[in-house]
Amino acid sequence: MAVNFPQIPFYFLRHGVTDHNLRRLVMGQLDIPLNDQGRRQARTAAAQISTLGITSVVCSPLSRARETGEIVATRLGLPVMLAEGLRERDWGEMTGRPYHELVRDSTPRAAETAEQFRSRVLLAMSMLSSSSPTLVVAHSGVCRVLRRHLNAGDAAGPVPNAIPLLFTPLPEGGWRESAVTPASCAIASE
Repeated sequence: MAVNFPQIPFYFLRHGVTDHNLRRLVMGQLDIPLNDQGRRQARTAAAQISTLGITSVVCSPLSRARETGEIVATRLGLPVMLAEGLRERDWGEMTGRPYHELVRDSTPRAAETAEQFRSRVLLAMSMLSSSSPTLVVAHSGVCRVLRRHLNAGDAAGPVPNAIPLLFTPLPEGGWRESAVTPASCAIASE
């Protein structure tokens, strides 16, 4: 699937932590809320990125991402736009099971295939504004799809909860993923 990504940087934020994350359970499209730690993480991320010039916040409608996005958007004074295509992958019969039982390269019964998931995420991303920095608030699976598609970052590597990431197009082609640190936020605001 060919997707035309705007060639401007965008930010990505995985939702804050949930009790299912702590128990290492596959959430998929279960609508699991943030826990108190996840809300604190979202407030910390919001403060960290408040000076970066983000002009839109787009998030998955699942409550853990939506609440994270709402916390950040409130701090930025922006509305939240929901994008169905940014939902986590539907893991079918593996939903709610221990994470270690999940085999990434297989499709469990009643689950979304990797290609269906990829196509859905990329279509949602192609709808982003091409004129200003956007914050995408979603899930680890969505970030892995982006890493693979943009050739940025370690597609199999962990995606931390509520740590802002910056995806930047490179002049020679391709993209770079970098963690947004308090020091880089201070530089961006000067």
